[in-house]
Amino acid sequence: MGQHYFITGVSAGIGQALAEKLTAKGHFVSGVARRKDRLDDLSERLSNFHGIECDVADKAQVADAVRQAVEAFGPITVLIPNAGIYIPDKKGEIDVASFERHMQVNYMASIYCLAEILPSMKATGAGHVALMASVAGYRGLPRSSAYGPTKAALINLGEALRFELEGTGVKVQIICPGFVDTEATSVNDFDMPDIITADEAADNIITGLQQNSFEIAFPKRFARKMKWLKLLSNDIYYAIVSKSTKS
Repeated sequence: MGQHYFITGVSAGIGQALAEKLTAKGHFVSGVARRKDRLDDLSERLSNFHGIECDVADKAQVADAVRQAVEAFGPITVLIPNAGIYIPDKKGEIDVASFERHMQVNYMASIYCLAEILPSMKATGAGHVALMASVAGYRGLPRSSAYGPTKAALINLGEALRFELEGTGVKVQIICPGFVDTEATSVNDFDMPDIITADEAADNIITGLQQNSFEIAFPKRFARKMKWLKLLSNDIYYAIVSKSTKS
């Protein structure tokens, strides 16, 4: 019997690749996105896929999306709140609207999903949550003052939930991709080291979901570099990143 995955942000990129690969493996996917035409296309192409039009930054819409998902395929067994936005900051400027939108879509949408789905997982003593964070959440990076903190918050949230859900039967993981070739990263005007395709990212995630490691970080070489940077003193870290990014 296949698992029932609830995945947000399936209209493109990693979310779409996950929906395609998971349904091909016989799983059921309730896919959430705002673009109805993309959802309709996936529904026509994929077996065991149920598209749900929803703005994940709207708490009421998320609640309704979860209701529709359960009606379509039964209890949700795996939650991957993947939807996210990335808008590079203009150097030295604080665009409040951008900061708010990043937090609503990248972080609060995950909270809305958890609030609707976790209670049933805890009640049945089984479930799986994989939060879509990023290596960009390890430390502050240039032009990421709106984006990076949302991913750092998700990493912290995952760590806290792992403690809080211990013994409940609910598995908690965080997903920390490096650069992935998607609509979001297409706006970058710099070389992105070790960039991979959305299909490669989805393969890494699906493999990681089957393992017991708390963190699913990839590509491995780039993730190791970013973890090493986490260990440096602030002065050395700033000097290295400033030089390498010419910020």
